[in-house]
Amino acid sequence: MPISKKMIHSVLSAIINDLNNFLRRTVGEAEDKAVLSAIVDQSGNLAFTGENKVLASVINVEHEKVGLNRRGHGMGRSNAPYDLNLYVLLACYFPGNYDEALKFLSLTIAFFQGKQAYTASNTPALPSGVDRLTLELYGTDMNEQSRLWGALGAKLMPSIAIKIRMVSISREQILEIIPEVRSVETSTLS
Repeated sequence: MPISKKMIHSVLSAIINDLNNFLRRTVGEAEDKAVLSAIVDQSGNLAFTGENKVLASVINVEHEKVGLNRRGHGMGRSNAPYDLNLYVLLACYFPGNYDEALKFLSLTIAFFQGKQAYTASNTPALPSGVDRLTLELYGTDMNEQSRLWGALGAKLMPSIAIKIRMVSISREQILEIIPEVRSVETSTLS
């Protein structure tokens, strides 16, 4: 099955859409509160033009090495897919309203505590080819958190990081056709 060239975007969009549905039901607002967005742009300016949002930003992509010995399907040999773990920062950007930022941080944590596995049956918006994703909170200590926000070039906001495992990406390119075995010869040694 061909994998979408926008696999990471499609997976994150499905998860953020699910988070927005939860927030709308819980808070009773019609507006989406969670968005996929960088926090700052390459110039160091705020990348998001609105406010009062939960900003979801990819902060790391890690190659998962479990399952590297998988082989291609059928009669062809292909490279194993890249199985990736995505680390996503969810930062509550509510300027001038710290209480509301903490409220949405708590709601976001509650959402991910309640739904730690994504499958095609519980999340129809997942792209085809995604069988199962698991989500977990990714904890950082104060030093790591300070380095992260410094690297982002932003001021600290109420936030959590989650780890999404495993997003597989493959072009499904056949590298070699393996000939079909038509007969087996046996010989006996005298």
